[in-house]
Amino acid sequence: MYTDLFYALLNRGNARGHPILSAMLYSFCPSAARWWLAGADPTPAFDPVWKSMQDLASGKTLLEYLVEYGFDGLVDEIRNYIREVEEYRSHHPMQAPELMPLFRGGKIPAGRRFGSQNAINHLGGDWRNLFIYIRTWAFLSQDWRIGMRIERDAGYILSGEKLLLTLPFTRLPVQFDAWVWKVPVGHVMETKIGLMVSSMEQDQLRFSLMKRCSSSDNRPWQNTPTVFALDRETGETNHFDQTLSDKDLERVVQSLSNLAKNGPHPPLNAIRQPSICKKCGYQHLCFEKNFISPYALSTL
Repeated sequence: MYTDLFYALLNRGNARGHPILSAMLYSFCPSAARWWLAGADPTPAFDPVWKSMQDLASGKTLLEYLVEYGFDGLVDEIRNYIREVEEYRSHHPMQAPELMPLFRGGKIPAGRRFGSQNAINHLGGDWRNLFIYIRTWAFLSQDWRIGMRIERDAGYILSGEKLLLTLPFTRLPVQFDAWVWKVPVGHVMETKIGLMVSSMEQDQLRFSLMKRCSSSDNRPWQNTPTVFALDRETGETNHFDQTLSDKDLERVVQSLSNLAKNGPHPPLNAIRQPSICKKCGYQHLCFEKNFISPYALSTL
């Protein structure tokens, strides 16, 4: 799920048609780039992992948010789920064992959901999102922290920040959301930047641009940030494994940006991997009654 990319498209501080965003979007899907450059705004799917991280970084507690959203009547079930995951992990020393089919936790009977529709609407209206939200807060975020070698008592600060993506030929930077851990090391702050991925696939354009990013206030970093891939399902963490060289990055962005403007714009994801389309902010434009729309296919 490319929540960060769609948020960047909706950010009014970013110019429509910016070459960096055009290139990133064309790399994601040519049809999506076509819609954006034609003036259509995306409608991002609700992302419970992203929402959980936003709330976690705010400084409030999980209980405070559960009560605020209206889940106070289900607090015991949620606490029980956390205990179940903790116990299951203690007996299965592997990465995210609670994802295995044999784990039976994370369910709320239909009868217990009665009267909580307003609450679940805060989490996209889907009850499955509740336990993704809880699991991200209680477990995934800690798996990522451990994977980045940040001690629990290190005095670190977690924040969601709009970092600046720049290249020499672009006049204005792109504001791009990322998760930032700042860890005190001696007299300086060590910065670790996390980008969410699925199946640990590191899309080279997004990661290569983030490796060259500037801070939100455009001040020099005290230490060069380290960029990590954060698997949004398993909680695995890996350093960025760069295969697109820095010397080629500017040329690649310019080439992809030109393709975004001039085409072709085939709906590659819809043809190749339609599961990606279910989380795409332009799905409603590319599909009609579960079929790829004729207009989306018109560039073929």
